[in-house]
Amino acid sequence: MMIELVLASTLVSFVNTEMYEIDSCIGEKFELIEAVNPQWPIHSERFLGVGYVDFRVTVNREGKVVEHQITRSQPRRIFDRQSLRALKKWKFNSSKHAERCFDVTFKYDSDEFE
Repeated sequence: MMIELVLASTLVSFVNTEMYEIDSCIGEKFELIEAVNPQWPIHSERFLGVGYVDFRVTVNREGKVVEHQITRSQPRRIFDRQSLRALKKWKFNSSKHAERCFDVTFKYDSDEFE
């Protein structure tokens, strides 16, 4: 399992990497403290191409993911489980708000995973 620690010197309202995108639902600035990249699903070894899983995520005051909903995935269900496993380990900065909303996309490219 690969863990990626994100160190941000300033708060942002959008993050875009090769593995994922994060966007605050209301444009609120945030900091991603800890991110775990998903693993390539074993049952999709023969899949060649690109895919994604989009989530609508609710984060509590302490920065932990407390709710999630898959809004789209392509190809359907292939990457959902691994994306969810990674997402549950994420941690955002703490906030004065009881809950915050984020749109998260995990990106899968068979050329990037080895």
